Amino acid sequence: MSEARRHIEALAAALPDAQRSAHAYARSIDLFSGADDLAAAHPSGRAYVAATRMALLQSEVSEALQEIRSRSLDLDPAARRPDDALSLELADILIRTLELSEYLGVDLGAALVAKTTETLSGYRHGGVRF
Repeated sequence: MSEARRHIEALAAALPDAQRSAHAYARSIDLFSGADDLAAAHPSGRAYVAATRMALLQSEVSEALQEIRSRSLDLDPAARRPDDALSLELADILIRTLELSEYLGVDLGAALVAKTTETLSGYRHGGVRF
């Protein structure tokens, strides 16, 4: 087994607990108040709730991008603090990704292994370098 594969499998093993914790955290702070009622009330309710969660994830990515674009942010890794704006936005992205995955029943660990199997086998999306 390659070193890259070992790293991915270790990360994948941690994701189920992380997903459950992120979902429990969102519930504990009432992040999606009324979402269960909405999901149950309409045939497209669950899709609407999932789309709303995805939009919120996208907004966190946009906020992180704004921080990177900011001239006041030092992008030197040595300057990074756990409470600086970029670090906090990246934490939000992680929380929202984990929570959305749990809500949708996505086994993010298994998906990570499946995706990286393609990458490690030389797969290139669209034939481009990046």
